[in-house]
Amino acid sequence: MSAVLQSSVAAARRAFYDKIDKANVTPLWEVLHSIITATPSTPCKPHLWKWDQMWPWIQEAGRLISAKEAERRVLVLENPGLRGRSSITHSLYAGLQLILPGEIAPLHRHSQSALRFILLGTGAYTAVDGEKVTMSVGDFVITPSWTFHDHGNPSEEPMVWMDGLDVPLVELLDAQFMEKGSQELQHTHQTEG
Repeated sequence: MSAVLQSSVAAARRAFYDKIDKANVTPLWEVLHSIITATPSTPCKPHLWKWDQMWPWIQEAGRLISAKEAERRVLVLENPGLRGRSSITHSLYAGLQLILPGEIAPLHRHSQSALRFILLGTGAYTAVDGEKVTMSVGDFVITPSWTFHDHGNPSEEPMVWMDGLDVPLVELLDAQFMEKGSQELQHTHQTEG
């Protein structure tokens, strides 16, 4: 193909792309190799959050904002490759939540599923759909999607856990929503165990 003909074809294609762009249409052949790559591709980056650095910040957050003001006093762990997206991967959110002695995190429910891995403290609880569970370091608690839950700390020591939720995945499906409870705490009707 001659240079003149190549230039003419390129100009015709550019004019076509500009025309269809006005209707929010794009040609797949121009983007195919960037959206479906030959090898896995992710902006996520490896990162280590050191407890020795996080614990003082968690304590400072406890002094700066009450659990009542924050609703959930959490420091979000953001992947360095996903800054501003409040996520640790494309499909997961992670954060460190602090509940100080005497505090509660009020009743609510949401479309996201949650997990909690207890990092510090003993004696705080979570209540999920009427069942209250007292937590200790090393415990792993799950909260299914759309179940009412609240947390409280009647103990004398702070409690910290890592929250993991499928927030980004549920958001991708445009299915994120929540409902606050009609009271701060739910009536628990089932004994632990």
